Amino acid sequence: MTVHIWYSAATDITGRALAEELNGNGTREKPRNLAAGDILISWGAKTSQDVNLPNGTILNHPNAIRANRNKFKALELMKASRDLASNIAHFCKADQILAQLRGNNINIPLIGRTNYHQGGSGLWLCLSNAHVEAAMAEGAQYFQSFLDIKDEYRLHVFCGKVIYAVKKVENATEAGWVAQRREKIEDYAQKNNMNIDANTMNYVLGLLYKEQQLPDRIVRSNHRGWKFSSVALNALAAPLKNAATKAVEVLGLDFGAVDCCLDQNNHPWVIEINSGPGLQGTTFEKYVEAFRAKIAEIQRPARAQRVVPEAPAPRRRAQGRQAVGAAEAAPAAAEHLNDEQLRMMMNAVNSPEEARKVLDIAMGRG
Repeated sequence: MTVHIWYSAATDITGRALAEELNGNGTREKPRNLAAGDILISWGAKTSQDVNLPNGTILNHPNAIRANRNKFKALELMKASRDLASNIAHFCKADQILAQLRGNNINIPLIGRTNYHQGGSGLWLCLSNAHVEAAMAEGAQYFQSFLDIKDEYRLHVFCGKVIYAVKKVENATEAGWVAQRREKIEDYAQKNNMNIDANTMNYVLGLLYKEQQLPDRIVRSNHRGWKFSSVALNALAAPLKNAATKAVEVLGLDFGAVDCCLDQNNHPWVIEINSGPGLQGTTFEKYVEAFRAKIAEIQRPARAQRVVPEAPAPRRRAQGRQAVGAAEAAPAAAEHLNDEQLRMMMNAVNSPEEARKVLDIAMGRG
């Protein structure tokens, strides 16, 4: 049995770390020769077409990940769920947006997005129809109603349960912004085998920070003056947790980081799901713990089923009478019956009454 972790170029840092912690085989390609007893964990694996995986246990099937990567399609799937429809903000394709606005079926302000996006990329805040038209010209593929967010969260869901939760809080300090940007640059440099002078990088980032207007009230990302702060699970509103777990289920995923929020009326909304989030610290430990428990569950041998002996073939009543007759015919010799003879007589009986009679005769109680 082998544990495989299949990740993408965008998720390989956490993917490799998980492979090491789980003693698994990390790969950026589809695992070959996946055996029946193997376990495949797809950590944000990217595929361009459906993947056939007939063997092994799959956690986050690559086909489900591919469907979720198209954020518009993911919204359609979630909106189609009766249990989740009220937690998805109204949206429509770009080619329908102007007609929707004219019919008052959707209203300004809107957020324009591309079908495939990550973080704050591919996003337009539209405060007027002119903004909408400009966003379409620049590549927006769908639009969604702007949410008046009070609190934004990321809930980490694993097999139907929230295992960890964080809330986005302001982090508009220069040190925090520079540290986050520096980490990103170092990741890029490492992947491309480049050396970056630390002093130069810190100096340039310090200058760039002065040009920022942080925190960004529209895109609450860690590069725009926000950070994640741990939240006790019992402090989360039940409707928010329910919406997050349902969203993962509806998209056919086993686990995922659900970006969600509460509006000013405390109504829960699901924004999107990340199937391969970058993990550090406690969040990473929670996933490792969850994966280890799941792997142990999969590997645990099935409980030995109680073996029920086959019922003896039905015997004719005559056989039982013959057994009784045989014992009655030689009562004097009954005490000399050996175990095999007694067993054969008992096998021939057809009722408790006949069995008792044979035993009585064999034991001299006849």
